[in-house]
Parts: sequence; C-alpha cells; structure tokens
Amino acid sequence: MSSTYERVCAGCGTSDENARLDRCPICSKYFCADCAYRASGRRFCSENCARTYNYGDSEDDDENINYDD
Repeated sequence: MSSTYERVCAGCGTSDENARLDRCPICSKYFCADCAYRASGRRFCSENCARTYNYGDSEDDDENINYDD
C-alpha cells in the first residue's frame, strides 16, 4: 500500500523507510536520531522547539504590559 504522504526528517530529509523517525512534541515535525536536538532529557527537532518547551512562549508574558497587579 503506497501513501501520498511520506514521513521525512525535517533536518536531513531521510524517509521513515531508511531511519526511525520521532515526532517533535512542540511542532510535530519528524526528525531522525542524527538530527535530534537533545535538551532536558528529551529530543526535539530543533533548538528553538527545545527552548519553547523549557521556557514557554515568551510573547504571552509580555502581551499586556500595561496591566497593574
């Protein structure tokens, strides 16, 4: 059975037929073990996704700068 959707690594483009691909918990892109970015005991597709996972989305913190507590 062939599929029109083939999973490929976001970093190097290798297919899931040639390597085991994992899915990024942040952006859902696929990546292979060679292209994985490791941080905090987890694997991500990029440093940016690892930073987002560890520190959250910084734009939400600065959204309402005029708010008084």
